[in-house]
Amino acid sequence: MVEQNEIIPYFIQMRGCINCDASKEYKKRHGSEYGFDHELMIRCLLTSCYDEGHSLTNPFFDPEEILRLTKRDRKKLDNKQLENIRAYLENIKKIFGEYYTKIGVSIDKIIEEI
Repeated sequence: MVEQNEIIPYFIQMRGCINCDASKEYKKRHGSEYGFDHELMIRCLLTSCYDEGHSLTNPFFDPEEILRLTKRDRKKLDNKQLENIRAYLENIKKIFGEYYTKIGVSIDKIIEEI
C-alpha cells in the first residue's frame, strides 16, 4: 500500500506516458509526427517525469503494455528481441519495482510471461 506522504512517479501512476494528458493532446495536435511542443513538454517537467528521464520525446513504457504487445507479436519476435524485452523489464524492476509492488503489479510475473 502507498503511504500517505509517498509520491509514486506520475508516469507509473498513469501506467505509461501513452496515457498522460500531454501525450494525448500531442497526438491530437500533431498526429504521430514527432517534434517539439514546448507547452506540452512543460507538463513532463511539472509532473517530475522529466526528472526521471521521461518525456514526450523519451516516453516510459508500462510493463503491462510491453507484455500485451509482446504477446500480440510473439511469432514475429526472435530470441534476441525477447532478451532485450526481458532486460528492459528487469531494469524497470530495479529502478521502479517498489512502486509497481505498491500499486499491485508484479513485474516478476510479467517477465515470466515473456
